[in-house]
Amino acid sequence: MDKILSDWFYVIKNCSVDNTYKMGWCKSIIECCLDNNPSKEISFDRISQKMFKYYWNQTIFFNLQQSPNPNKPPEFISYVKKKIDLYQKQYGLQPLEFERIEDKIEIDIKHLNNIVKRDVCHRFLKVGGIEIPLYELDLINKKISLPNPTILKDFSDIIFEIVNYRWSQILETFNSSPRISKKIKITDRGGIKRNSLEKFHKYLSHTDKVCFICKEQLNNDISIDHLIPWSYMFSDDIWNLVYTHKSCNSSKSNKMIDESEIIRLEIRNIELVKLLEYNKINDKHFEELKLSIEKNLLRKFWIGFKG
Repeated sequence: MDKILSDWFYVIKNCSVDNTYKMGWCKSIIECCLDNNPSKEISFDRISQKMFKYYWNQTIFFNLQQSPNPNKPPEFISYVKKKIDLYQKQYGLQPLEFERIEDKIEIDIKHLNNIVKRDVCHRFLKVGGIEIPLYELDLINKKISLPNPTILKDFSDIIFEIVNYRWSQILETFNSSPRISKKIKITDRGGIKRNSLEKFHKYLSHTDKVCFICKEQLNNDISIDHLIPWSYMFSDDIWNLVYTHKSCNSSKSNKMIDESEIIRLEIRNIELVKLLEYNKINDKHFEELKLSIEKNLLRKFWIGFKG
C-alpha cells in the first residue's frame, strides 16, 4: 500500500508539465476509483469525460489559462472552449457547472481519447526519464489497469488535495488571476454561485443614476456590474461595482477594460467616499472602499487582469 501511494505522490509532485493535462488526467483517474466497487480497468472514455468536466468548470466560470500561450491553447482545452461557445450561443451566457447541463452537450469522446492517448497517458508515468508503473496501458483498447484501485479510493481525499495544490501551482505560472487555489477547489464542489448584489444599492444609490458603460440615464433597466469581471476577481467589492443597464452588462461580458474606464472608476470611488461620509455611512464596505483607494487596488487588479 505504501509503495502505491508513494509512487502516486512522487509522480504528481515531480512530473514535468507544459500544460495542466497531467493533473486533469490524474484527478480523473482518482475520481473513477470512487465507485462502490472500483474496477481495476478504467476506459479512456470515462477519464476523458471527467477531464472535460474539470476543464469546462474552470473555463466557463474563471476562464483559467491552462498553458503558457493564450493564443494557442492545448487541443483538449480548445475543444472545451468550442463547446462552451456553442452552449452559450444556444442557451445564454449564464455559466453553469457541467454536472448540471451535461445532457445538453454532445462530446466527441473518440476525439478526446485520441488526444489523451497521444499527449497524456504515457507521459504522466515518466519522471526524469524513468517510468513509474502506476498503471498498465492498453492503447489498443484505450484503457488503463490499476494494481489496486481500492487504495486510491481510500486515500482519494489526500490525493485530490495534492493534485489541486500542484494544479494551482502550474496555473499560477500561466495566470495572473487571484485566488487560483480557491477557484480550483470550488469547481470540484459544485454549487458555484454569485452572491446577490442588491445590498450594494445602499452605497451606489448615492451616485448618479447613469450607466457606467453607455453613459445614458438609467430608469428601470438597472443592473450592478463588476467592471473587472467577477470571473477574474471571484469577489464582490464596492470599489469594483458600477451601475449599468442590464443590456449593457450582458454585452460587456468579460471584455478587456480600457484605462479610461479605470480612471473614471477611480474618480467615482473618491467621490463615493465623500458621499458616504456625508451621509454618515461608515461600515465594512465603506472601510474597504477607502482602503482600495489608499492601496490603489483597482489599478493593481486591472493590471493583473490585462496580464
